[in-house]
Amino acid sequence: MRLKLLGSSRHSFGRLLGIGALAAVGGAPALAQYQLVWTDTFNGTSLDTSKWSYQVGTGCPNLCGWGNNELQYYRPENVTVSGGRLRITAKQENYGGMPYTSGRIRTAGLADWAYGRFEVRAKLPKGQGLWPAIWMLPTDYVYGGWAASGEIDIMELVGHEPNRVHGTLHYGEPYPNNTSSGASYALPSGDFSDAFHTFAIEWEPTEIRWYVDDLHYATQNSWWSSGGPYPAPFDRPFHLLLNVAVGGNWPGNPNGSTQFPQVMEIDWVRVYQEGTGTPGCELPFDDMDHADPLGNDWFVFSGSNGGGTLAGDTNELPPYGGGTASLAASFDSAGNAGFMGGFGRTERMSLGDATHFELWVRPDAGSAGTLELNLQEDDNGDDVIPASPDGSDDEFQTVLTIGGLGSDLVAGGGWQHLAIPLTDFVDDNSYMWGGNGVLDADSVASGGNGRLVNVVIALFSQAGAPISLRTDEWRFTRRTGTVTGNVFDDQDGNGQWQGEPGLAGVRVELVDPQRGTVLDEATTDFLGGYALSGTMAGVHAVRVDPTTLPAGAAATYDSDGIGTAGIISFDLDCDATLAGQDFGYTTSSDVGDRYCSPAVPNSTGLPARLEAQGSPLLALNDLTLTASQLPPGQFGLFVTSTTPGIVLVGSGVLCVTGQIGRFSGPGQIQNSGAAGTFSLALDLTGGWPVTGVQAPSVGETWRFQTWFRDQGATSNFTDGLAITFQ
Repeated sequence: MRLKLLGSSRHSFGRLLGIGALAAVGGAPALAQYQLVWTDTFNGTSLDTSKWSYQVGTGCPNLCGWGNNELQYYRPENVTVSGGRLRITAKQENYGGMPYTSGRIRTAGLADWAYGRFEVRAKLPKGQGLWPAIWMLPTDYVYGGWAASGEIDIMELVGHEPNRVHGTLHYGEPYPNNTSSGASYALPSGDFSDAFHTFAIEWEPTEIRWYVDDLHYATQNSWWSSGGPYPAPFDRPFHLLLNVAVGGNWPGNPNGSTQFPQVMEIDWVRVYQEGTGTPGCELPFDDMDHADPLGNDWFVFSGSNGGGTLAGDTNELPPYGGGTASLAASFDSAGNAGFMGGFGRTERMSLGDATHFELWVRPDAGSAGTLELNLQEDDNGDDVIPASPDGSDDEFQTVLTIGGLGSDLVAGGGWQHLAIPLTDFVDDNSYMWGGNGVLDADSVASGGNGRLVNVVIALFSQAGAPISLRTDEWRFTRRTGTVTGNVFDDQDGNGQWQGEPGLAGVRVELVDPQRGTVLDEATTDFLGGYALSGTMAGVHAVRVDPTTLPAGAAATYDSDGIGTAGIISFDLDCDATLAGQDFGYTTSSDVGDRYCSPAVPNSTGLPARLEAQGSPLLALNDLTLTASQLPPGQFGLFVTSTTPGIVLVGSGVLCVTGQIGRFSGPGQIQNSGAAGTFSLALDLTGGWPVTGVQAPSVGETWRFQTWFRDQGATSNFTDGLAITFQ
């Protein structure tokens, strides 16, 4: 909103698509792609200071008149909430040396976002000299002073034109060499003080669109900043501001026709972001869409055994989020093993509370060696990493292997996405010695100990092999969300966990399906519980590894209703916790009838289970017994009889009696191991591995159970299983 002065013009580094027509050019947006992430409906009796803060005064001493020769003094008293509405009131009254008062609030320090749909439903004031605004400013001026770091005006109105609103971008160089571009929209009848209207923008990485009442009236996708490559400056988090200014360079001063008080009344504010990934949890480093690395702060250097080149590639793009170009790096060692050189980019940025560094990489076939990934960080406040280290800055490093299967990156394996925890980067003093040894979050100027200046990759050949690759979408992200649930024995088959026994030892994975990345994995505990962490905002999935389920287990419920039992998909914010993501399974096979079930709980707190998988047809010679939910590391064996009975043995119940046979594994006894299971395949026609029992005949019913030690010396048993052979 400030400084409506036009400076010099300059072409964007990105796609030159131009600004949309000034007239209305479209209909309502496709809101289905967005999810609500932040809102204020003003239902209380005072401003919610967990969401908004007041700005007070005249802007002095640093920005007197708020940069526009405005005439108001901003006061908290001019901002009121009642009846589900926020009201910012401009009054003609002397205060603080100014002839008018008004109000101005913002979300800075409380909420900010990069990209999304921003909506405000408001009724506007009118009159000569009034200047209501709904707008956005950068939270961190990484590209320099206003307007090099940008400004987004969602809506501005000058009071002598009460039927027309303006949508504007400010960018370029710092004042006074800034520039701006925008469009306006006029109501076909009436003015904006007559009724509420919804003002909105949709902000994407390389495009911003303006709407009034869902009518699309302007598009911009060409801008620039002296502080960084396109799409700077509109690729960083911005916060919201609401205010009513009085007087100033653009609207002029009030006159005798202006009536006071004047009110901007706001019904609600809503922020939506795309469900496939909320950029509010992301700090882009470079998306490569400029296709001109050396013209956009990238650099390349040679090593002791070779060198390389960098170029843009508009043909090879990752399967998700690749934009219009990737970066191609090609290095040759001249047949020698060792250091070939490297490449990197200068991008001064505060990492804030980021937890991961993420990137796409596509190594070419035949590449073999290591990539040393380095984060070079300022520690002395000069925002510079010198060519020759002077002991004042830090370098943090992690090493990635590139080669065949089992490497961090598989040569010739296509696009691969890496989400590297920042905790994997260790202080490396082999080249850049000194610094404070801490990967800091913020710049010295903002009260921190230093901020990121360069990201550098050094390449080392293995046995003289070259390394060539494509890479894209470098960004720092915050992955702090968690997902919890239970994998359980669904004894009533209704698909809902109601305290039923858990299935221990089942592997569960957290997946980013868009990027094809397993973010975390866990093994269920004795109660079947699991916890997974590392979610960023957007679509994720939890899936059960079926190879770790008990034999014969079958899913009882498709929890997300998309025909993928064993997989749950969901949207999750980067800081959210999602509980109750449960998976139910029937664990008894169709082979046999369960009895003496459930068994007495053992030291795991669960009753041990016995399942049979295969067929009761003797001719098929196909039957496997599996005991599960046993205490880990305990020993036991299978028992069988043709007659049932109940005998108390220790803390367990023996449900087979008569001529008991013992099924031997090697050395008779088996160990349940860490998973608490063991199995035995029966040779039905070739003789049973039993003691004192004949092989079964067609029509006979045999009863099976498993005995095991529990906590050293206590006898216990699984439930029983009766099988009639055919």
